[in-house]
Amino acid sequence: MARALGATNSQRCLARPTTKMRNRAVLPISNARQPISTPANEASTSKPCELVTLEEVTWAARRRGLSITVKELGPFYRIVCRDGDSTGRVVGVTSGFTAPLFGIMHCDMLQIFTRGLKGEDGQRLRGGPLGLGLLMGAATFAFGHQRGCRVAEILAINDDDAWHERLVRYYSYFGFRPVGRVGGNGLRDVPHLLVWGGEGTRMDADIQALLRRWSPALRQNSLRTSGGGGGAGGGGEDGGDVERI
Repeated sequence: MARALGATNSQRCLARPTTKMRNRAVLPISNARQPISTPANEASTSKPCELVTLEEVTWAARRRGLSITVKELGPFYRIVCRDGDSTGRVVGVTSGFTAPLFGIMHCDMLQIFTRGLKGEDGQRLRGGPLGLGLLMGAATFAFGHQRGCRVAEILAINDDDAWHERLVRYYSYFGFRPVGRVGGNGLRDVPHLLVWGGEGTRMDADIQALLRRWSPALRQNSLRTSGGGGGAGGGGEDGGDVERI
């Protein structure tokens, strides 16, 4: 009787480890750790679009028969876009200075000159999604981003109401948005007046956000646009026409 009980107990003791091991082996560890692959997961883990660089913008301009040059003197910069090579007609220009310590790109001016350009030259500069305005805006902000700036600032100067409204619309096409007024604020305007030299509407642009929005279009059109010879156009002094981006 004692031997029978002992045999029964020993059988139970031997059965317990076997039962536990069998329960643990229901799901392989390697399979349990692997996430289920779904389109939603792949989209959420996809690499974000890298911001277009100044070199890429310069290349895109060259494919359209334009040349973009950058000149620097300390924190000051001047970016010029010409029709053709570096001796061609100036069709866009911007200048200012950068203050990376504060993350600010100060734009004194941002202009494009398209008045009087007709026919193939006018279509090449104005037409399509990759217009001159987009190229100049991208070159400006890519340079600022390269220098460590996060925000670009500019002043739509208020010499007269009609011109001021036009400037606000003009800079809006480049991605600037009004953030405040310079003028009529007493002593608070003194620092702004010293920096800008006049009254008007202060406007800011988010450099990274705009480059992120423009990068796909710039890269796509850079590949599709065939290079064309952009000879310098004749003519006298041109005014700056507003071009939508």
